Amino acid sequence: MRHSRPTLIPAGLAALLGVTAPAAADDWTMTITVDNQYDVYFGTNLVTNTFAGGDTAWPTVETYNAIGVAPTDYLYVSTASDHSVAQGFIGVFQNTTQGTTIKTGDAAWEVFPAGAYLQSINGSWPAVWPGGVQPTQSEVDQAITYAEINGLWQPTSFLTNWTNATHPGPWPNNIAGIPSDATWIWHDAGVTGGAYPAPYGGANHDEFLIFRIAGDAVPAPGGVALAALAGLTLARRRR
Repeated sequence: MRHSRPTLIPAGLAALLGVTAPAAADDWTMTITVDNQYDVYFGTNLVTNTFAGGDTAWPTVETYNAIGVAPTDYLYVSTASDHSVAQGFIGVFQNTTQGTTIKTGDAAWEVFPAGAYLQSINGSWPAVWPGGVQPTQSEVDQAITYAEINGLWQPTSFLTNWTNATHPGPWPNNIAGIPSDATWIWHDAGVTGGAYPAPYGGANHDEFLIFRIAGDAVPAPGGVALAALAGLTLARRRR
């Protein structure tokens, strides 16, 4: 039997005919470390759908690749700490399909301090999230949904001089694979004490924390965000 060739419809004509083109997909390369531990996901504004990797050893740095992620997905980083000494998150996230690079400290990052709402999210959860316990994907999804429905995403906290190249500690400077101007970020719950300043020092900054950024975000310097954020989601394209 003779097989006919498929008919190719130009994009413009396809739009006129109401034919839906296949959804594009993005590939990512990510280099990251978190004190103390983390998991990386992609997903919608309500739930994750792709697990990209995670680690529990804070002195190490890891690189992950994610293939075929929907361009409309958010990138999520769920984090937990041991509630002592210092905490922080630094990394670089490259959308190799779109040719964009997002670093920690860019203005489009948001954070949800799930530890401040634990029993509102799920009445069976403890009043204080235990130190050194990484939330499961199901627990992360519950927190993401709660944060989105209640409008609880907020800007990340950081110090402008705590970059990969210039911060005074406790982590090593110039972590391999991460740009020198990437900034350590965290959430500042107003906790003080210890040898390191807020948001890095202190016993517990409402952890566990979930960080997110839109996959199609346009990077912008984080310092600009502090001056301009007034309840707005910055440096993101409207969907």
